[in-house]
Formats: sequence, structure tokens, C-alpha cells
Amino acid sequence: MFPRTIQSKNIGKDCKAANFPSQKPATPGSHQLSEDQLIKIFKRFDTNGDGLLSKEEVKRAYNMLGKSFPGVRTWWALHVGDENGDGYISQEEFNKLVEKNYLT
Repeated sequence: MFPRTIQSKNIGKDCKAANFPSQKPATPGSHQLSEDQLIKIFKRFDTNGDGLLSKEEVKRAYNMLGKSFPGVRTWWALHVGDENGDGYISQEEFNKLVEKNYLT
């Protein structure tokens, strides 16, 4: 198996770093979404309209967004975001996850 060698030292001096994906994680608050935008995003993925995102809805959202490892991402979102331990992500919990940039 070959090691992954895409590192900044391999970028030529004539290349612009902007052409390569950033390896630095986004800082919290680097992209501010309005309250209305957060509500629309939440409602888009709340397919049954109960005001909560279930494990299945979160996984479906990651799949729709084309994210790799949707099962692991779903587990992480529920592990980090489900503050009250009910097994669902509420609108408030969702907003906090977005604010902390845990859903990317």
C-alpha cells in the first residue's frame, strides 16, 4: 500500500495553494448562517416534520450531500450533538453543531 504523499512540501513554488484543498479545519464562526438559513436547512432534512433529526435522517442528509463515511459521520453528529441524550438532534442542538463546525 502506498503512503499518501499529498503535503504542502510537494506543492511547487509556482502553484497557488488555493488550488488545493485546505488541510486546516475551518474555525468556529468562519461561516455565519442566519437563523432563517439554519431553520431551512434543518427542515430540509427533517423529512417526517417532527422537529427532530433521527439517526436515519442525519445519515440520509450526509448521503444526499455526498459525504464519505455517512455512518461514521452520523454516529459522531449524534455523539457530539445530542446533548439531552434522547437519540435525536433538535433544532437548537443542530444550530450548535453548525456553529462549532462539527457537521462538515
